[in-house]
Amino acid sequence: MFANKYGYFSEDGKEYVITHPRTPKPWINVISNGDYSFMVSQTGGGCSWRGNSGQNRLTRLYQDIIKDNFGKYLYLRDLDSKEFWSLSYQPVQKPYQKFEVRHGIGYSKFMYQVDNVLSHVTMFVVPNKPLEIIEVKVLNASDHVRHLDLTSYFEWEAGIHPDEHREFHKLFMETIYVPELRAIKLTKNMWGFGDKNGLHNNVYWDFVGFHACSEPIKSFNGDKETFLGMYESERDPLAMHQDKLAGSVGRFGDPTGSLQTEFTLRPGEEKTIVFTIGVTTIGKKEIYGIDQEYEDPDPLIQEYTSPEAAKRVFEEVKVFWDELLSGDQAKTPDKAFDLMTNTFSKYQAISCRIWGKTAYYQTSGGYGFRDQLQDSLIFLESKPSLTKKQLLMHADRQFKEGDVYHWFVTYQGWGARGNCSDDLLWMPFVLHYYIEETLDDSILDEMVPFVDGEAASMYEHCKRAIQKSLTRYSERGVPLMGSHDWNDGLSAVGHKMKGESFWMSSFLYMVLRQFDRFAKQKGDTAFAEEMAKHAEKIKKTFDEFGWDGQWYMQATTDDGLKVGSIENEEGQIFLMPNSWAIISEIIPAKKIPTVISSIQKYLLKDYGTLLNFPAFTKPRTDIGYVTRYAPGLRENGGVYTHAATWAVSAFAKAGYPELAYQAYQGICPPNRTKDPDKYLAEPYVTCGNSDGPISPMYGRGGWSWYTGSAQWLHRVAVQDILGVRASFEGLRVNPSLPKAWNEASYTRKFRNATYHFEFQKAKEASILVDGTLIQGDLIPDFQDHQDHKVSVFVK
Repeated sequence: MFANKYGYFSEDGKEYVITHPRTPKPWINVISNGDYSFMVSQTGGGCSWRGNSGQNRLTRLYQDIIKDNFGKYLYLRDLDSKEFWSLSYQPVQKPYQKFEVRHGIGYSKFMYQVDNVLSHVTMFVVPNKPLEIIEVKVLNASDHVRHLDLTSYFEWEAGIHPDEHREFHKLFMETIYVPELRAIKLTKNMWGFGDKNGLHNNVYWDFVGFHACSEPIKSFNGDKETFLGMYESERDPLAMHQDKLAGSVGRFGDPTGSLQTEFTLRPGEEKTIVFTIGVTTIGKKEIYGIDQEYEDPDPLIQEYTSPEAAKRVFEEVKVFWDELLSGDQAKTPDKAFDLMTNTFSKYQAISCRIWGKTAYYQTSGGYGFRDQLQDSLIFLESKPSLTKKQLLMHADRQFKEGDVYHWFVTYQGWGARGNCSDDLLWMPFVLHYYIEETLDDSILDEMVPFVDGEAASMYEHCKRAIQKSLTRYSERGVPLMGSHDWNDGLSAVGHKMKGESFWMSSFLYMVLRQFDRFAKQKGDTAFAEEMAKHAEKIKKTFDEFGWDGQWYMQATTDDGLKVGSIENEEGQIFLMPNSWAIISEIIPAKKIPTVISSIQKYLLKDYGTLLNFPAFTKPRTDIGYVTRYAPGLRENGGVYTHAATWAVSAFAKAGYPELAYQAYQGICPPNRTKDPDKYLAEPYVTCGNSDGPISPMYGRGGWSWYTGSAQWLHRVAVQDILGVRASFEGLRVNPSLPKAWNEASYTRKFRNATYHFEFQKAKEASILVDGTLIQGDLIPDFQDHQDHKVSVFVK
């Protein structure tokens, strides 16, 4: 499916198959089990980490999407001819007879044939364990006996990334070889954190890294210089010109990991060799905010470093991911829609965005308060307990005053505290949808500590977030921008706490209306009444001061200047306040057609909906760094995919199904397979942004994988286009299908029952549940562990 000169989707829609190594940019896979992660490109580039790749990088990769020349490499050498090559395209780039890379769900497979020796390498992370397995199968496809050796190579990083002062960091590392385990181990005497007394560089890296092989070891090495040779590179390392590896380990080199094993293959014979790479905790408990239990690496090495274990665990990986992705499945006339909705959007959101928190364009040290909260909505159809887990984790990073860290790190939990206006409200926003999905209102009583004080109920945490927001108004009663709102690039609009955000008006209004239910449920009538008064005020000031004649403005600056107004020379219209005006229902109904017309005229383009128009061409110190991007890039006149998904919601909610579908198709990655050299990014995951029309590279994708758009692309597909969404009373169905779709189907798990929706075009709209006509759009909430058929006839 969707074949081009670089690859195609597999028939079952669960793999992307790359057939040429020189893709326009690295096309990668991000593989995680929620604790241990790695990423790998189609050339073999990438790295591994545990927890997060900013604070606890295990192997080295320096960001360079042009060279893509850091990775965990395998070299195969013919001991008779002395020829050698890598089992991935990088680093040797040996001319090949066969090449194929399959990026699957939780694994990547590399097929490479040189000189009639065929290799298959499969890489995956063990579910619930801190290690990865690299299974290598080598087949002698020639007509004569081959004497071969196989050698691994990668650089250890061990801790804080980037270790740009490598000459300093390497001084604290030590490698040893353990013959009985056929393994190299790594420790490091310094992590980079302060100790419990606040002394910097005074604690161990609290882990042991390891690299093991299933086969007898011919030789080993733990030093970069003796493997590569001075002034040489991974493409032609010194080690491939020597009989054996140097065997250099200890504290006095530049730490790497290399294991070498030798074997002979008769014609047609195949051999399986397994490598493992992983990291376990030492548990020294000497760092403030980090309290880890000891984990013994040896049992992991012994259990998982074998062909039998690799075969067994690979099947476990499939089950692991099937449980996470099988909560809902769509089948429509649009194959791109199905690919993303059923598989790749969910996988991207979970494996990369929530768990891995890293990709080639960005390395993260932890969580964005608003970011991973939104992402966790992806679990609702399959495993909502993980949404709950995310909510409780983020509540723990809130202050007693109600404000929160803008982002916080995995280890030690510290973060950036500021006056960002929207972060704190995503907690009650996501809580609403969690309870709406599960009816688990017991979460409201869960006790969670504040960063700076005692524990309080989840209800109290959300209440304080809202109360804090209700203190942030301008003199005219419009919510303040603060450091910025959802659009981080508006970083100078309101830093003096005077500038206004009309997008915040719609967002706060929506949260107030959502939380009303919980306040009343808790008997907190005074707060419910207070929220109602504020909602009414916000609705009034939004329309009175935000309306610009044809659309709503984005903001006013600290000095009272308009942003997103027809009066502006640049940045006249912004998507967010207008799409969310419709989503939140703050907009007067009579203005909806005018706003839709403006979005369509100025913002809806070939590759999605622009964030603003026209792009800024001159930096403005009173608006922020959004004006400092080149025109047409990212938030400055580009398609910012996260926000572009909300345009789909707005069009659908307003009753414009064709515009909703057009907006969706523009940002649905498989639709870009026809112009891969223009798009550049992977066609199987969303990119964070694509260039707007003013850019000379219009339509170019960038910042792929690590983007909040993945979860939202799935959500708008099923909730807005297919129109199936949870409510407290049960599932509701209000489809917004394009005219070209005569039929579609959708299966969804919901509250201990499974619902099979069949959509069909008809002269009159109606809904039948198990053959019985129902009135309205509410499907009975059976909760009976049975399957139910819902026939939806769409006019």
